[in-house]
Amino acid sequence: MNELLKNILEIETETQTIEFKRLKGDKVVYKIIETIVAMSNTDGGIIILGIDDPEKTDKKGIDRIYGIDESLDNYDAIGREVQKITPPISHLWNPEIIIEESSKKRIALLRIPKTTESFISFFGSVFIRQQKSNKKLSPQEIIKFSYAKGFEKADKELVDVDFDLLKTTYYELWRKKRGLDTERIEENLFKTGLARKNESGILKPTRAAVLLFAEYPTNIMETKCAIRVYRYQGTIESFQETPNLIGTPKTIDGPITKLIEKAHEYVLTILQSGIELHSGFLTKYKIPERVIKEAITNAVIHRDYHTKRDIEIKIFEDRVEVRSPGLFPYNITRGNIGKVRAEGYRNDLLVKHLREFPEAPNLDRNEGVQAMRNEMKENKLYPPFFITYPTLEDSVEVVLLNEHSPNEWEKISEYLNKNIFIDNKTAREITGVVQTHEMSRMFSKWVKQGLLEIFNPDNKAPKHTKYKLANKDDI
Repeated sequence: MNELLKNILEIETETQTIEFKRLKGDKVVYKIIETIVAMSNTDGGIIILGIDDPEKTDKKGIDRIYGIDESLDNYDAIGREVQKITPPISHLWNPEIIIEESSKKRIALLRIPKTTESFISFFGSVFIRQQKSNKKLSPQEIIKFSYAKGFEKADKELVDVDFDLLKTTYYELWRKKRGLDTERIEENLFKTGLARKNESGILKPTRAAVLLFAEYPTNIMETKCAIRVYRYQGTIESFQETPNLIGTPKTIDGPITKLIEKAHEYVLTILQSGIELHSGFLTKYKIPERVIKEAITNAVIHRDYHTKRDIEIKIFEDRVEVRSPGLFPYNITRGNIGKVRAEGYRNDLLVKHLREFPEAPNLDRNEGVQAMRNEMKENKLYPPFFITYPTLEDSVEVVLLNEHSPNEWEKISEYLNKNIFIDNKTAREITGVVQTHEMSRMFSKWVKQGLLEIFNPDNKAPKHTKYKLANKDDI
């Protein structure tokens, strides 16, 4: 059997990026077009035409295959209807065809790319993909998600802030580095794209200018752009009568360069000092300094500055979490971050001018994520992993585990980088673990930490349960 087809038939549930569709039925063409739009507006995906949904049939293996010949009229109709998607998706049709050898039935794989510049729609309707279904967005939700996904550029928007509030030492550092002779801030910002005239012809600074130069950006704009740092006793965030917060959360504000610098210093000081446990022992953090700096810098530079929410850094005994508003922009997904180069910056205006400071922060394009992985691996720690939509509706969170990874994890992750799934039996064979329950215990821990996902959670027999890497595409 074709290896790809074999992998497809092993999938026991639809996901955010995988959908199975038989072509029989009156409404199937519209549902497929809706899913194409939803997947493209989210993270892309694959629609498998000619195979029944494993959760809607009792049939197994090749018995689930009906093929596209079950209704060639509907198959051809899909090809016509995809032309009505606006803006059009290039190179979408014709799908890849796989032939099942014994029955000669044809399966079509429709690979849907993630849209990178704007939402696509079908007859004016915009859909996004949820875990296993599609959701139609309201006009208000379209605006919200347009900023979250980086289609709308919050850093380029004009804000009602007096230019005098931007005449700071940070502005002077930037001005001298750029070699701008005139003392008039309005002229300098206008010439460099950091100020524009509004509809009434009045010159106003952009949000990027305020973020770069103002001493207290959060206080003079109708938004939130600070960093909040929380420390916790234990490994969970408790909202009970007695919160497990240690001390008062720290708010860090200031222009971008100072914000990054102060956040680096404050968080690294906490991690170097450790957190005292109830037992009296001290938690020591093993997470490398560069990894912490990269995580914070990325959060500040790539966040959505339209959403009125601060960046949150949460320090637990066993991990550090950095959560920033906004979803992955452009071609970046949870599965490819750090492996492919980003096609642009969400905050392009901000980044362009941030480079012009005498001591600009590191502005790698995804090399920073790969560097984080390498640093964690060199220190024998678990890799950083990312949580985002649909678990988090409009944010991205990077989780850094403060724990050395065992040899078993290295073997499991190496296997899963080459394969999609692993089960208990295979895991024991490659790790040398003898007992089924011991392997299950390891799997449970990795799932709880967020490193692995259970692919068939409804299966009650642990030995048949399959697992996949949390930050890897399904196919």
